[in-house]
Amino acid sequence: MPYIAQEKAKITPSSNINIVDRYKDNALELIYFPDKNKALYQGLKKGFLVERAELNDSIFSLEELKFKKLDEVFPYTEENWKKALATSNEEEKKNLNLAKEFYDNREVETGGQFSFDKGIKEMKEQKFKEDFAYLLFVMNAIKDNKVAKALGLSYTDKTAELNKKYVYRISLNEAIDGYSVKEALSVIEIKKEEETINREIFVKTWDSKLTFIWEENDMVSGAFIERKNNVTGVFELLNKNPVLNSSANSVRNSYTDSNLTNYTTYEYQFYGMNPFGEKVYFGKAKGMPRDLTPPVNPSITMAKHVKPEEIKIAWKMQIEQPDLKGFVVARSEKNKGNFQLLHSKLLPKNIKSYTDKTFNKEKDNYYVVQAIDTAGNISSSSPYLVTIIDSIPPLKPKFISGKIDSLGVVTIDIDLNKERDLMGYRLYRSNSAEHEFSVINEGFHEKDTIFTKAQNIFKDTVTINSLTPYIYYKIKALDYNFNQSEYSDILKVKRPDIIPPTTPVFKKVKVGKDNIELSFVLSKSEDVANHYLYRKLKIDANWELLANIENNATKYKDEKLKQGAKYYYSLRAKDDSELFSEYANPVYGKPYDDGLRDPVTNLTILKNKEAITLKWDYKKINKNTFFVIYKKNKKGNLVQYKSITELNYIENFKNEKTVEYAVKAFTKDGGQSKISETVSITKD
Repeated sequence: MPYIAQEKAKITPSSNINIVDRYKDNALELIYFPDKNKALYQGLKKGFLVERAELNDSIFSLEELKFKKLDEVFPYTEENWKKALATSNEEEKKNLNLAKEFYDNREVETGGQFSFDKGIKEMKEQKFKEDFAYLLFVMNAIKDNKVAKALGLSYTDKTAELNKKYVYRISLNEAIDGYSVKEALSVIEIKKEEETINREIFVKTWDSKLTFIWEENDMVSGAFIERKNNVTGVFELLNKNPVLNSSANSVRNSYTDSNLTNYTTYEYQFYGMNPFGEKVYFGKAKGMPRDLTPPVNPSITMAKHVKPEEIKIAWKMQIEQPDLKGFVVARSEKNKGNFQLLHSKLLPKNIKSYTDKTFNKEKDNYYVVQAIDTAGNISSSSPYLVTIIDSIPPLKPKFISGKIDSLGVVTIDIDLNKERDLMGYRLYRSNSAEHEFSVINEGFHEKDTIFTKAQNIFKDTVTINSLTPYIYYKIKALDYNFNQSEYSDILKVKRPDIIPPTTPVFKKVKVGKDNIELSFVLSKSEDVANHYLYRKLKIDANWELLANIENNATKYKDEKLKQGAKYYYSLRAKDDSELFSEYANPVYGKPYDDGLRDPVTNLTILKNKEAITLKWDYKKINKNTFFVIYKKNKKGNLVQYKSITELNYIENFKNEKTVEYAVKAFTKDGGQSKISETVSITKD
């Protein structure tokens, strides 16, 4: 046997037993179903074994459970079948008879002699029949708890105690040779029965119908829907067969009730079936279908630019509708753009025209008319483009740049206007800004050509050798209706420059204590762009840039200079062709010392017993600084008294009753400050 065949031969067919449970009426009810018909047939024939183990906190594995046999469950005997049928209503009898028929025929051979010609097809058909019969059986057992009990698929444990935990085990009473059937295990804590929780039912409103949506997130499945009769007040069943969820991947179920009357309120009750065959109420809902059918689309019959500031739109309705409420008119710049309403109030239904006075004269104007009925449903016309009668000139154009090369070829770059109907530009030239400008070029293109962009770069040729350093240009923009813009600002284009600007000249040098003020005449060349001031401390050193000078300046003050140092200055001019003038003839200045020094500050006098203390402040004290103390004599004159280098002086009172002092700062180079204010003190 090949290796793959050997591996397949080792696989044992298998089946599972599914189980559901609940605690009701002081007893635990179990229902169980093998998921394959072979396992089911064995259970119907040999019975099922029901076992129970008590679960507590000291048990941590399945092996520790001590299962106790509760019962062996078999289908009804013939006598019990008859009793069950005799005590059942018509619906229950129907379900029991179907189950009895399935039970009686479970071992009937439905196959025949195998034919290799039809073998595969016959095997598939036979398998389908068996699976279908099993499916009907399971659905019937779920539908009616009496059927489950009759077939031995249900067990009731009346010995289960409240507030205890149990593990129930369901297995076949007798195993099947060569076939594995996995036992069913169910863990349950015995508690009082809880009431069924109502589901949230969502309502979707339609035209003449309602759709209800809910989730089947518990053991109740399927749905029977009842609708309240608005005349009798009685709830009537809408579906004989349960509404089942058709998707295996979703717990959501739904139902749609059609052919309803719009704007009428309907009330509904919903029931499902639990695994014990009981009909269970799980919710209610209320809804009102509404008119969701829009009116017939309006049709625009005219949209025209009738006046410079007005566009008129007219429309019609192919079918007049009784529930029509009115119209709105909207506009957009694009055929499929975002249309904006043009009025705040609804136009009456008898109005079929509108005048727009807010349209955009520079862009496209598309219009739609929308009809609205009394239910708020909207229909819309097709967009309609209106051609604008153009009388508006383009905006004032702007130059980007203009340059002349060494051969006299002028290249002019224009900032392209944004108007959609721009046809092109007219280029004008003059040798002076004050002279008349003449047309030298037109850059237009026809609207129906392949070109979609107006010319915005122009070429011109001028003479290099000219007494005028500049050439002047202006432009006008034109649209397809030959509306002309105003002139642009003048573009001043410089001819190639080989002559540097004239050299600036110094007029006067004024020297101060710590500054030098320079007066000068700057270059008068027409094309001067900048002036630069230079400075150095030695005549043979290189010039260092000190400042940029405004072209209209006549003076410059160089401050915070060092006294006694000699400073040299020069000027240069630069034109807009980056050519520099010669350096101006240098001038120099030397800040001088006027001998005046800063005075002392904060002079105070204190007395301590028989001693006098003078104190003061001085910011610029150094090794060359000293102080002279002045004292009033008997004649009341201040005379020099003491010379010291410290910022304080102490002496004892003598025979004077009142003493008065002042202080003056000196430097060894002969400089001196003004004398301070006097301070005085009287002896007690």
